[in-house]
Amino acid sequence: MRNMRKTRRRQKRDNNTCEDYIYKVIAELQNSPNKITTLNENCEFYQQQRFLKKGFQRAIEHMQWVLAVDDDIARICNQIMADDYIGIRLRKYPLLFKGIIQNTD
Repeated sequence: MRNMRKTRRRQKRDNNTCEDYIYKVIAELQNSPNKITTLNENCEFYQQQRFLKKGFQRAIEHMQWVLAVDDDIARICNQIMADDYIGIRLRKYPLLFKGIIQNTD
């Protein structure tokens, strides 16, 4: 008889939690447009890291492109929420938005 081991499946990431976080980030950016500097700082910080996944590196590049093209907060938020390649790529890595929402617990 063959050795039958139960295989564990990795649980999928809860997309609703990630989407809720992104919506909160967008709301915070619209309320406090000066938090764009936090996005720039995050991009610079993570770009300096030595070992990053290629996907995360591309997301950083895309975020820098979005921020370089325009400083209008509405267009930046629209690009983050867009259902195109760049928007999906940006939302895939919520670490880019670290520090925008301050927890007041």
